[in-house]
Amino acid sequence: MIEWMDRVYGPVKISNPKVEALIHTPTMKRLGGVKQSGPSALVFPFKTVSRLEHSLGVYILLQRLGADLKECVAGLLHDISHTAFSHAIDFLITSEEQNHHEHLKAEFLHRPDLVNALSDLGFIPADFEDDSVYPLLEQPLPSLCADRVDYFLRDGIACGEIGQPFVNAFLRQLVVVDGKIAMADLGLARTAVDLFARMNAHWWASDSEAFIYNRFADVLRRAMESGVIGHADLLTSDDEVIDRIEATGDPALRQSLQAIRSFCPSDLGGFVPNVIPKHRWIDPPVWNHGKVQPFSEWN
Repeated sequence: MIEWMDRVYGPVKISNPKVEALIHTPTMKRLGGVKQSGPSALVFPFKTVSRLEHSLGVYILLQRLGADLKECVAGLLHDISHTAFSHAIDFLITSEEQNHHEHLKAEFLHRPDLVNALSDLGFIPADFEDDSVYPLLEQPLPSLCADRVDYFLRDGIACGEIGQPFVNAFLRQLVVVDGKIAMADLGLARTAVDLFARMNAHWWASDSEAFIYNRFADVLRRAMESGVIGHADLLTSDDEVIDRIEATGDPALRQSLQAIRSFCPSDLGGFVPNVIPKHRWIDPPVWNHGKVQPFSEWN
């Protein structure tokens, strides 16, 4: 049995030994060394959320919402292919969706340790290559889904934007209607929309995030071009990538990395990002008076 005090859900546990075995695979445990906030964690040390912590949180939330085991395991695996520093690679290999890790998912799911753990659960890797087949886990913006709910609350707590009273009230008001997540309180939905927008403006898509990610992408690009790191290194952990860069004899790389760590708002003067961070927003479905419609339509 795995038990821990979760920053979002409080005391939680996972008692299924086969799920526990999946969590203890090397491929899953790697996510403990990948920060959800990517290179931003180099600047803001309070951003301690790892992809493993988030994945466990999504699993717990799906359980609480009544999802079956298969969808819960899909939640556990949904971020399995995130590279070191999470979305940093999306500033090297750009796309509108900024989801390069999704193209690596099949490769990770077919690693022998995951194949064996999934087989014990009665599943195969192909069951988890497409998260869109799991409606509680994944929905397009601006709807609610377990992934979006968990990273919103988890990042919000870590960044000091969201307090536990709101988290507890928000979770109590989540309902499942027609197989999808909705809210049962218009007032809390309004607060959630505002807090989500605040997280987007202050953190996920802020000018400082754009600066940090673009500058870090420059470091990764130069490190790869000079052979300091390769693609395989990006499939490890944040610390392993940093260690390789810092161990190099290239002082320019080390200086660039230190400049990122020493970021201050004055660095933004005149800065124009090559890649703009993905913007996020929510318009949560609200169940009220026996019907469900987006919050914006209730207003």
